[in-house]
Amino acid sequence: MCGLMLSSFPVVSVPENFSESDSLVQVEEVYENYVINDEDGNFLTEKRGVALGDIIIASDFNKYEIIFIDDENLVAVARFVEKVEKPKVHKKQMENVADVVLNKTLGLYSTHNDESYIIGDGTESVYGEGGIHDIANLLAGKLREKKISVTYDETLHIPHNSSAYTRSRTTAKALLNAGASAIFDIHRDGASRSFYLTEHNGKKYSKIRLVVGQNNPNSEANLQFALWIVSVADTLYPWLIADIYMGSGRYNQDLSAKAMLFEMGCHKIEKDYVKNSVPLLADVIYTTLFATIVEEESGNLTVGGVQTENQGASVDEVLDQKNPSAKGGKVWLFVLGGVGVAAIMVYIIRKKRA
Repeated sequence: MCGLMLSSFPVVSVPENFSESDSLVQVEEVYENYVINDEDGNFLTEKRGVALGDIIIASDFNKYEIIFIDDENLVAVARFVEKVEKPKVHKKQMENVADVVLNKTLGLYSTHNDESYIIGDGTESVYGEGGIHDIANLLAGKLREKKISVTYDETLHIPHNSSAYTRSRTTAKALLNAGASAIFDIHRDGASRSFYLTEHNGKKYSKIRLVVGQNNPNSEANLQFALWIVSVADTLYPWLIADIYMGSGRYNQDLSAKAMLFEMGCHKIEKDYVKNSVPLLADVIYTTLFATIVEEESGNLTVGGVQTENQGASVDEVLDQKNPSAKGGKVWLFVLGGVGVAAIMVYIIRKKRA
């Protein structure tokens, strides 16, 4: 059980010129926070940095595409595209899935290690391990409480620039090569506090945004994963998820169908409110992957179920079939099958000539 051993020891690497005092240096970040409205002027969402063609899938499953950007006033307009079909969800009492998760490992990492929370960390960003590491470690701990082996790789990918995802790609690959069933990149956003703040039964939480890359051959599978996560979250904690944002990047999601980027609140929201949301997200991840069944014909979901012979497969298993490695395996089987057929044909021709 090497996964269990890995989960106990975070992996840390730092640049050669990094010193302990660097972690206290605040990094200045310019937050150009765009308000995104529909064509009728109705507010849809907020985002730090937008591009034409970006997609928003709102909490009501309405899909919009950004068609106009006013950089001077930090406003964007998104056109309604379609209503994304939401699977019907049947919720049942949670069954025991201990045997299912016994040999499962989840991988966590942070591409932008510097990200922090002004209220809780005293700064929005540091050069080193920012407050986002506390959030990711808390998420890892809550998942381990569910008997899942979790590795949070704390490798630093600083500085926070356009090459950070190239550096974190090595980390994401290492997690997958070590046997992670799914990988999650843990971030915090730069939107406004009011956008992320939510309250339920008198307790304050931070909403969570899911980010999916469009510049990615695996984008369709990643989006399906995101939609299933949102569907399960809507069943368990309908106030938790803000939306799904599909940017123009790749975000290393081409490595796995079960790769997701979570924006855990923003720099201005209280860190404690983000911590309040972490156990809920752990529950959603666990339930989505291992205790939600996808019905083969309808695509509907049974939340709280385990796989049976006639009921379909878990989200974890369904997405395994869409992983690049699985596709590659099918290609190699096809190639090897072709080679086998060719060899047989050569043998037959030679026999006839003889």
